[in-house]
Amino acid sequence: MVKIRYFSIVKEKLGKQEENLDFSGNVRELREFLKRRYPELENVWNNVRFAVNEEYVDEDYELSDNDRVAVIPPVSGG
Repeated sequence: MVKIRYFSIVKEKLGKQEENLDFSGNVRELREFLKRRYPELENVWNNVRFAVNEEYVDEDYELSDNDRVAVIPPVSGG
């Protein structure tokens, strides 16, 4: 089980800040899983970054049980 935390537009669109998922695999597979689970955010999933246990990781990072995964969409500002 991994704990997923959503931020910004993802949190707003899903109407939730976090959820626990029974998931095993790498970050690339998690991205594809989330695309299927929440197709209404299709345009967002390709642009989000993932942090695991408070560190940015690449797509090949293998998730472990009890990992805390942050889904972070691009931010803009001035």
